Amino acid sequence: MRLHPLLAFGYCKPSSRLSRHLCPPNNLAGHTTRLAMSDSAKLPRVDFDTTETVGSTRWMRLETLSYHVADENSTDGSGSSLRKWDRAVRTTKQSEDSIDAVVILAILRHDAKDISRDEIVCVKQYRPPVDAYTIELPAGLIDAGEEPAKAAVREFYEETGYMGKVIDVSPASYLSPGLTNESACMVRLEVDMTNEANLKNYENQNLHDGLEGCEKDRGLEKLMIPRVGMLGALHDMQQKEGVKVFAALYSLALGMQIGEGAIPAKKDYFPLVNLDDNQCDQVVPALRESGFLVVTSSLLPLELQQNALAASARILESSSKTVTHPSDPKQYMMLSFDDLGDEISEDVGILSEYYRSLRK
Repeated sequence: MRLHPLLAFGYCKPSSRLSRHLCPPNNLAGHTTRLAMSDSAKLPRVDFDTTETVGSTRWMRLETLSYHVADENSTDGSGSSLRKWDRAVRTTKQSEDSIDAVVILAILRHDAKDISRDEIVCVKQYRPPVDAYTIELPAGLIDAGEEPAKAAVREFYEETGYMGKVIDVSPASYLSPGLTNESACMVRLEVDMTNEANLKNYENQNLHDGLEGCEKDRGLEKLMIPRVGMLGALHDMQQKEGVKVFAALYSLALGMQIGEGAIPAKKDYFPLVNLDDNQCDQVVPALRESGFLVVTSSLLPLELQQNALAASARILESSSKTVTHPSDPKQYMMLSFDDLGDEISEDVGILSEYYRSLRK
């Protein structure tokens, strides 16, 4: 068993419920707290043996922790001062380092060759602490002695009715470390949509028949949110339905948007660059910022690519506002939408369609 780091604080009361984990070897029992505190490298640190329980319910416990911080001006010469911190603890937590729960990132893969059709499985449910419906990733507590991967498959089926395959299990992360020591693993699942049971479940997007007790009472239902454009979909639900979004889910959606180099969902136009002619040195970085690129890809229809290339060529040929850059032999054109004539506007529409398809 790995010794708890707090044994450096010295003597543990035999009556403590944690004493079997925290007591140091006998040859350290006579050392004082002052001796331990002289090692500033070990500060700050919590003295768990002095933890006070303020109150407790069936599922939660409120504790006041005592922790030491380095203090050169300490009155007792120990080089440290004692501080207090309140925290909430799940009564089901087995130890300080045990993992409480799993959070499940499950991807519905409809077509292995087209990730634009992927969907993220989420759940919507009423949460009394915020008096509102929330959009979350499926999640649940790990039973005693249960592995996170097994817990994830079980909880995912209980909440959504889908059978998933574990792809990856992350190390423990902490949901709100300023308030609680609750920790969770992120478990990635893949849902095979060629599976008959999963396909049948997909056709029933309402309440899952397997829900019981508290989750059923709170109206838990599964939601499928597109993998591409996920952040915009969450924003729409927040505005239209007044739901609250789980922070981990919002962070995931934001990260996906950043990773895709996506422009804000409400901007449907093709992002042309608007610079003065004397700003040629800013062309390349500006184009990288805006995503103004015409590239070929086997993932896009050939006709769409041909139309986009033709449209971009016509735009460049129709305007004198073209510039080049010493480090880039290609031609670029800067214009604002106020400058667009009907013919160019039609070509911009073609490029807009191409760009949206490329993003997906």
